[in-house]
Amino acid sequence: MSTYAVIMAGGQGERLWPLSTPERPMQYLRLFGDRTMIQHTAARVLPLTAKDRILVVAGAEHKELVREQLPWLLPENLVSEPMGRNTAPCVALAAAILRERDPEAMMITLPADHLVHDEERYRQALRVAVAMAERGSHLVALGIVPTSPATGYGYIRASRAWSERAEGDVLLVDRFVEKPDLPTAKRYLASGEYYWNSGMFIWHVRTILEELERYMPSLVAAVTRLTPHFGSDRFAAELEKTYQPLEKQSIDRGVMEKSDRILLVPVSDIGWNGVGTWDSLRSELVHVEKPWGHERVWAMNQNYVGKFLHIRAGESLSLQYHETKDETICVIEGKMRLRIGPSEEELEEHILVAGDAMAIPPGTVHQMEAVEDTRIVEVSTPHLADVVRLKDRYGRAASEIGRSTSESGLRGPDSTHTRSP
Repeated sequence: MSTYAVIMAGGQGERLWPLSTPERPMQYLRLFGDRTMIQHTAARVLPLTAKDRILVVAGAEHKELVREQLPWLLPENLVSEPMGRNTAPCVALAAAILRERDPEAMMITLPADHLVHDEERYRQALRVAVAMAERGSHLVALGIVPTSPATGYGYIRASRAWSERAEGDVLLVDRFVEKPDLPTAKRYLASGEYYWNSGMFIWHVRTILEELERYMPSLVAAVTRLTPHFGSDRFAAELEKTYQPLEKQSIDRGVMEKSDRILLVPVSDIGWNGVGTWDSLRSELVHVEKPWGHERVWAMNQNYVGKFLHIRAGESLSLQYHETKDETICVIEGKMRLRIGPSEEELEEHILVAGDAMAIPPGTVHQMEAVEDTRIVEVSTPHLADVVRLKDRYGRAASEIGRSTSESGLRGPDSTHTRSP
């Protein structure tokens, strides 16, 4: 059996607005390192499959972003949804396409915007899940062993070992539950029987289509009618007609909460983060090392971001400006030189010491340089990816041609010396 990966990239950026926007949702941002979230997702799973067996299902308005960020993706493996209908139609459509290509296909279904630190341990869990799903008797979910009473994730109760397991720990799923309140989450954590719902599922295409037929027959009928058009010039038009009347429904509510054919592979110590809330993002960015020093995030939500910056004596941030981000800085220790003005040619120099503050509105060119070791508190709007570098002593502006890079550790949309969203 061949293993395929289906990356669900249809999110519209609502959860972390305004960092993530409908024009460039979170999965297309460089939040961690040099890759965007979708690039990380594809790279993590590639050792288990091949480039020609990776499908991406994304909104039609984002297809150029997908092509730009995954240039190796085969054209026929980019499925453009004409409108968002949540994950159940996405899964049904991808499964129907794969069934036509390979009736024995194994399908690893992945959100495009998750973070995993231990990628080899993650892949080992996927190998176990694929081995279980190959039997065709069950759908398989990856369940994250919880480390805290998180209220931002759904949970899966799995209290019994599966007696037919061939390798690794495999459990029978009792039920899926919605995001709990804090007292309930604490009970889940204490019981040892609940796992965070990672949203990562593995199944044989035949098995998932059987369960979709069982619980969402009209959806299966709709995507099946598209079969003659797969790969044809008529596909986009027919898909739009098919999608228009569909109800929005998640695969969790449509199938996983109802099916009695689900196994769970427990996963621990992989450093998983669903990055679905400001708190979960902040937890990854609390301390960030920089070539000029380091920064520490102390607040992050949809309204503002607060950071402490420590700039070593003689070091400087890049000469930059923001198109939307509005920030205010205040020196709390040390002395720094601030060059600021409406353009590179009209910069004024200010020496700021402890207690001095300066507002930096959008469009203002500026550069901070530490005369001596300096600590700064910065409060800004949460447009962390909105940084346009003009000059940088560490070579980042030159090495990131066509890229805008945030000093915060969040790497932003395209443009170094041009516009970035």
